[in-house]
Amino acid sequence: MALERGLQDVQRDLIAVGFSDHEAKVYVALVAIGPATAYELARQAGLPVPNTYNVIRGLMKRAATVQISARPARYIAVPPDQFFGTLASETQKRCDALVSRLSTLSPPANADYVEMLDGWNAIERRLIALIAGSTRQLVLRGPSILPAAVWEELCKAIDRKVECLFVYYGERPDLPDLPHVRLWPHEGNGASLGPDFFTICADFSSALIHSQDRQEGAFSENRSFVYLAGVFLRHELYLAEIMMRFEEEVEEAFGPALYKLRQSFGMIPLGEEIRSFVRSRLPYEPAFEPDREDFSPAKRVPKPEPRKRKAKAG
Repeated sequence: MALERGLQDVQRDLIAVGFSDHEAKVYVALVAIGPATAYELARQAGLPVPNTYNVIRGLMKRAATVQISARPARYIAVPPDQFFGTLASETQKRCDALVSRLSTLSPPANADYVEMLDGWNAIERRLIALIAGSTRQLVLRGPSILPAAVWEELCKAIDRKVECLFVYYGERPDLPDLPHVRLWPHEGNGASLGPDFFTICADFSSALIHSQDRQEGAFSENRSFVYLAGVFLRHELYLAEIMMRFEEEVEEAFGPALYKLRQSFGMIPLGEEIRSFVRSRLPYEPAFEPDREDFSPAKRVPKPEPRKRKAKAG
């Protein structure tokens, strides 16, 4: 039973590289029994003899089979290492040529649009490719513990001497202490105080953002998209550096987690994570302002019409 399943797997793989179903069966039969006539192959492969002759001719055109005698006509399989080695080499050359030719027809990838990513598999593939393609710098903001495949690719980039600037929340990432690896705890304390978004910019030429709780994201090489992501990340670096050096002064002026600024200028209500963090830093209950109405058109209150001045008599 195991041998039968193994033969089925081999035939399935042969079909995947271009063999027909009957060609796969006859080639496997030839490899298994050695020099054979069409009649012997038909019996071994479970095919009608007339069909087998046609299949053998097809395999000979592929250079997968050769005839070694005329009467009776006998055939052997070209050794698999020889045949598939040649096939792999020719396929690689053909694929390289296609890439070269098609690249002259295609516009630069993702230069004019944002690619929406749905689900972790799509996010991970694009994220790993972005990191693997980096040559100079990676700037990222996210949790200190990354998925294994992403972490491995990040370490490879660091080994290539790609500069890594990482604003993290959580524990300090276990990355090597090297001059080109710099780490900052998020807002100086490593606390996660907002929506759980991961952001990364590579070589200031491509960027990816994704929501970890909703498993959706976006990737682009569009200059405006990359600029916005890059500015956001730079400001995260600046804020972390400022908070680490002047934490007491900043908290005295604006409160823990800058909650007074967030309340004054934020477009979303303070989340419970921020409220809990602020309470943990203060010896008293802070006076949080009530959440303001959002900015949706339905909730905007129209301005009253200005009063018309009465014309003066005379």
